[in-house]
Amino acid sequence: MGLHTLCCGLPLLALALTAIAGATSGVVYFSETVGYVHALLHQHELWILVLSGTLVIVGGIMEVLHRRIHNHGFPWLFAMSVGCFLVNATIIGLHRFFL
Repeated sequence: MGLHTLCCGLPLLALALTAIAGATSGVVYFSETVGYVHALLHQHELWILVLSGTLVIVGGIMEVLHRRIHNHGFPWLFAMSVGCFLVNATIIGLHRFFL
């Protein structure tokens, strides 16, 4: 979710700022920079997704190993990271399917 916010949310913010500010040079430069980062992230989104999935798997292994020693209830933070990964995978899949 955070990756999609950076990837697609910042260009929308840049466009809104450009419209509000009357296209001043600072906002235009910001918009161009965010557009470049947006394009760069889209070029490498599958690698980013693979890295994210790897980190979730490593986190899951660490969670299991830790829970063998201590049981502190439901692992909310790990569940949230799995949820964010699934949302990111869905967003990337929909982007590739519809664009």
